[in-house]
Amino acid sequence: MKTILTIIKKEFARFFKDTRLMLTTLILPGLLIFAMYSLMGTIMENVEKDAAEEKCTVYVVGLPESQSPAFNAVFDIKENYTPESAMAAVKNGELDLFISFPQNFDELIAQYSPASNEAAPNVEIYFNSVETKSFTAYNIAAGILTSYEDSIANKFDINRPLADGNFDLADAQSTAKTILKMVVPMVLLMLLFSGCMAVAPESIAGEKERGTIATLLVTPVKRSSIAIGKIAALSVIALLSGLSSAIGMLASLPKLTGMAGGISLSMYGFGSYAAILAIVLSTVLILVTLISIVSAFAKSVKEATGLVVPLMIITMLCGLFSMFVTGTPSIGLFFIPVFNSALAISSVLSGALSGAAIAITVCMNIAFAALLVFVLTLMFKSEKIMFKR
Repeated sequence: MKTILTIIKKEFARFFKDTRLMLTTLILPGLLIFAMYSLMGTIMENVEKDAAEEKCTVYVVGLPESQSPAFNAVFDIKENYTPESAMAAVKNGELDLFISFPQNFDELIAQYSPASNEAAPNVEIYFNSVETKSFTAYNIAAGILTSYEDSIANKFDINRPLADGNFDLADAQSTAKTILKMVVPMVLLMLLFSGCMAVAPESIAGEKERGTIATLLVTPVKRSSIAIGKIAALSVIALLSGLSSAIGMLASLPKLTGMAGGISLSMYGFGSYAAILAIVLSTVLILVTLISIVSAFAKSVKEATGLVVPLMIITMLCGLFSMFVTGTPSIGLFFIPVFNSALAISSVLSGALSGAAIAITVCMNIAFAALLVFVLTLMFKSEKIMFKR
């Protein structure tokens, strides 16, 4: 045990005495993620605000009296165009929309019978899907005309607007939890993996590259103690890096989603946070050990970084696939390392806290990490692997 603590102190000293490494691993990730996500949220909010405040420019041919009030209310109607020049202007982005109504549109609608074999009057709407405003204007115009079409032969209503409420019974917290359980598991796994990537290759592959690990291995110290000491120290550092990034992400999430009033960390209790912390700790053990095994096999930090890419993709896919698991996940899924972490975090964030699922996830992750530590110990005992240059 004393030897393991010595190895841990050595790794901590190497990391915490390097101010530049601490800055780039612990502080910058959280700040950059917070700044990036907050900026993205501000940009999206400004784009939506500008789209709502600024009317789209539209040229209309044959605007009927029945549609004139609605179109004049939401669009800036332009007149100095011909059909040909209007289509060219829409294509070039100078005009948002060109709409052509048939002549005597209102009379044709009044006389038309669905039972007849005649084609219904057709309204032509020309837009440019590449331009955001043009596509928005198209959706608005199509919505106005669709509502008018429904009102002509209105036999019944669906969800007529209520004066004292709406038909969506989901409260703000339920909506916020749905967003969090979709976003957080994948992003959190990637942040944890990035934290592990920042420290593990340098600790093992870096020492192999510099030749310093050879000095450590020839000392009368058990190789298992070296492996356990390095994994323990790297796990703590990687966890701190991941938590820094996670805090930055959670702090910027209300701004990013535009739901500052709905997303609040206070909607989860102590049990939820304790469960997530246990899941994160067990997941970090697996990720650090996996990357350490790859680093022990590699000859240099550069080679280790390249070899770890498949692991990064698998981790990302585990978080991504967890989004598509609906309902109550099968208990068997919680026996799959890393994937079970994404599922368990998702279940906690959705409010469906299952003690059995959390216990299985943590125990499986710890057992799998222990197996990986054993593999890493065998690699440390192999002169062929550890001393190849």
